[in-house]
Amino acid sequence: MLLNGLRQALSEHSNLTLAGEAVTGTEAINLARELTPDLVVMDIHLPDMNGIEATRQILRVQPTVKVLIFSTDAAHTLVQEALRAGAGGYVLKKGKVEELIHAIDELMRGKLYLSTEVSAGIVDDYQRILIGKAKPPIPLLSEREKIMLRLIAEGRRNKEIAANLKLSPKSIETYRARLMKKVGCRNTAELVRYAVREGIAPL
Repeated sequence: MLLNGLRQALSEHSNLTLAGEAVTGTEAINLARELTPDLVVMDIHLPDMNGIEATRQILRVQPTVKVLIFSTDAAHTLVQEALRAGAGGYVLKKGKVEELIHAIDELMRGKLYLSTEVSAGIVDDYQRILIGKAKPPIPLLSEREKIMLRLIAEGRRNKEIAANLKLSPKSIETYRARLMKKVGCRNTAELVRYAVREGIAPL
């Protein structure tokens, strides 16, 4: 039924010629080798293998063929695997026929095409990866805070730091607490490690 529907839809577009039809991955691979089509519309779930493996094998022997995945399955892992296998597009069957034709045109122009739902999922995944890998912003320290951090890393006491910065020991305690909060450290040992890591104090 699906093949009949696709055949009918494609026949209405004079710029498209149906070269062949297959119902298994093996048939698709053999036909692609025999007919060398410009483009293959490939399902994911086939009786003998998945369409991603069929895509991989087709492109291995016919690297110039463009492959458009046409599936009901919008799982992000499948989409990513299909793109890694070399597919140039991914269209969901629940979309309109016009979208399929548009996707074919886009691939033939050398562009990538993803259904809206599919591309939204890919972007969401990418954003999560970026957020997960992103480092927290490094706090901007004043020159006085850097000096204080360096003195702490050298093992100086509050009185010594106060004398160096010309502040009272009480003020040093306040600045020290603010500095720890600012750089996210809970104790002096963490402050020392932070100073060394950021190049503020020598090893």
